[in-house]
Amino acid sequence: MPRLPRDAEVPEPVLAALSSHYPLTVIRGPRGYGKTSALQQWFDISPDRPQTVYSALTTVSNDGDGFWSEVAAALTGAGLLDSDDDPHVAVAGLLRTRIEPLLLVVDDMHEAGLHEDPGEIDDELVELVKHNDQLYLVVAGRTLRPIETTGTLSVDAAVIGPDDLRLTGDAVFRLGRRLGAELTKDEAQQVAVDLGGWPSAIRAGLVRSSGDGAPATIDRDVVEHYVAAMVRDLRFEKVRAFLLRTAIPDEFDLDIAREIVPEGNTARLLRNVLMAGLIYERETVEGSRYSYAPAIRSALVRMVREQHPELEIEVHHALMRYAERRHLPARVLAHAAHAGEWERALDVLDHDWDRLLVEEPLLLGDVARMFPAPLVAENARLRVAVDYLDGDVVPRDGRNRRHGPDSPALYTEVLRQHADLRDGATPSGHDGRDVQLVLLQWGVASALHGELDIALYAFSQARAVALLDSTGAQTAGFGTTGLALVHAIQGEPRTALRWLAELELEPGRTNGILGTSASVARALASVDAAGEDADASVAALPERHHRDELWALAVFVRAHHAVLAGGRDDIVAVTNELRAAVRYLRRGSRAEALLTESLVEALLAAGMADVARQVVARVEPHQLIRVSQAKLALHEHAYDEVVRHASRVLDSRALTQRYAMECQVLLAAAYHATRQAGRAGEAFDAAVTLAQQTGQRRPFVLMGRHAFVALAASDGDVLRLWPGRHGAEPPVIESRGSNALTSRELEILEALADHPGPVGIAQALGLSTNTVKTQLRSVYRKLDVSNRAEALAAARRQG
Repeated sequence: MPRLPRDAEVPEPVLAALSSHYPLTVIRGPRGYGKTSALQQWFDISPDRPQTVYSALTTVSNDGDGFWSEVAAALTGAGLLDSDDDPHVAVAGLLRTRIEPLLLVVDDMHEAGLHEDPGEIDDELVELVKHNDQLYLVVAGRTLRPIETTGTLSVDAAVIGPDDLRLTGDAVFRLGRRLGAELTKDEAQQVAVDLGGWPSAIRAGLVRSSGDGAPATIDRDVVEHYVAAMVRDLRFEKVRAFLLRTAIPDEFDLDIAREIVPEGNTARLLRNVLMAGLIYERETVEGSRYSYAPAIRSALVRMVREQHPELEIEVHHALMRYAERRHLPARVLAHAAHAGEWERALDVLDHDWDRLLVEEPLLLGDVARMFPAPLVAENARLRVAVDYLDGDVVPRDGRNRRHGPDSPALYTEVLRQHADLRDGATPSGHDGRDVQLVLLQWGVASALHGELDIALYAFSQARAVALLDSTGAQTAGFGTTGLALVHAIQGEPRTALRWLAELELEPGRTNGILGTSASVARALASVDAAGEDADASVAALPERHHRDELWALAVFVRAHHAVLAGGRDDIVAVTNELRAAVRYLRRGSRAEALLTESLVEALLAAGMADVARQVVARVEPHQLIRVSQAKLALHEHAYDEVVRHASRVLDSRALTQRYAMECQVLLAAAYHATRQAGRAGEAFDAAVTLAQQTGQRRPFVLMGRHAFVALAASDGDVLRLWPGRHGAEPPVIESRGSNALTSRELEILEALADHPGPVGIAQALGLSTNTVKTQLRSVYRKLDVSNRAEALAAARRQG
């Protein structure tokens, strides 16, 4: 056998498979994957194995006759063959008639019959094993062969593939300890991931890192030289070209591979490289995707840049054309920048800026930093991308950002009014847009797509940039209005009103996009806070001619207010307006979800639960309106469903204060109805805390006054949070008779306003129907009334 290091790390399952003595064992893996080392260690730990003959093939075996000659030489050297017969005939005769156990190990099997038909050799070897139960065959090679695919169907066999030979983090840690490399277990795991578990590449790097006593985890130069040597040794230029070209993109699929590898059977090359263990495969909803281990890819890319720099440009051009055909602007931009096609990259920025901002903000920032400094200096979009788009601003959470409407009408209004506020002067910067305007567009785009935290950042930066300009006080109003509107949407009315207090609009500006946005923010904040000016703020909402997202938000505010303060006729009217508004919006958009939430709540308030259920069932994806599902479940007394939906919303990453408080109120109501006092109190306290922090009061209406009063437990400060007129706490009804109503009787009287009879009250309060009937009779007696209508009238008179 060749002289190999005796301290190589071989996975235990590999040694166990070899020791099982299957009639046929196949070991497959690329160069340096420890195939021969595994055989050597197996020999060392298995002294009782059958007589063993080891044959390492060379290029002589590329022809069939050469293969049989090399195997014959090994058998002759072991004293098992002494014949002048044809090597093929002699070997086949010996292996067919052998009556004592024989273990034949053929290494470098990828050389066998390479220039002829490998299948003929493989098929004959399988037949020999099949007909002689004293023959055990082990073959090790780099490529997938018929002996593995069809041979294993004919005889009992074990297949040891690249995944079995790869080193895990624990194996790297043990190897490092033996070699003197100072590694923690976390560092060892990272080495295994970076190098794809490639045994020889890992060992080479670790040996070098321990040579000078430094605690480095891996010597990347050694690894890259190792990979480069492996690529140079490849005898097939098409395989070498495939490796170098497909290493340039982060990952690829078969279509991309065909685009960037123009020569050869790409599918076959991909299959061979995959089966050799050189790349990873992962399944996605769009099909299989392939990639290299990070350090392996780095080594291949370095080879390309040092030896074939023109190849990288060529591949990026091909990838750019591929992305253009599939309308993927982010990928077009990235590949154009890598190819140095700056004009093409600028065209993409101009045409798809808003989409890039919300779908690929981090990539946009990374690509912008690749542009030459002079181009960045003269382009406002590039300056914004370089200065603001990074991981500190944009979350690296992998969140699925949905592409929504670009709202050109909104952007046109922003541009026009911005220009007016700059006294008609053309804004500085590329295409007549300055940094402030680009930031404002970023804020608008982020708000439209539901990225509210990013929208707040963009608007605050736009405001700050404007205030640095001695003439920018008026244009800073754009940023201030944006901040107020986003805080209002998030359910933070106190903060929204604070920003609005700083806003000073010039006469004549109240009906433009700036004034409309401010009016919507003020009305929404006032309604959420159940303020005294809510009626006036909603009445003052201007009517927009464009049926865009800002118009839809105004519809939402009016509906929000009607459910809180209007009568049934008002609520029914607003449901019709909401239904019409939803039709103007893109399906699956954030605006559609917001209006649908309001529509469901209004339908429930109007007593049209069946219609509300139909609306909920129609919306896709359902997670966009999970709060509506919880509201519907509460109305139907499905309290477990309330808890399930509300808890899912509270655990989501995109939670706003609005939905946080609504969900806590819904949880409190559900737990109260099921008489889980502890949980109801915890949820109610959380809702009260949010109300005190943000100024929201309106969500309490979701639980009904009876549950609110019961959970408030006579706390005056909490009772004043009820979203009634002018913050009045719910009225306490006094009886006409000598006995005052008990707390239970008061609770049932409050519930009587929302439910027509004992059954509904019992379900809402978690009581038996008989208990409710008894309590109602007592209430009627103490109030000196005989039915529900008279009891409610008495309550209104004394309230």
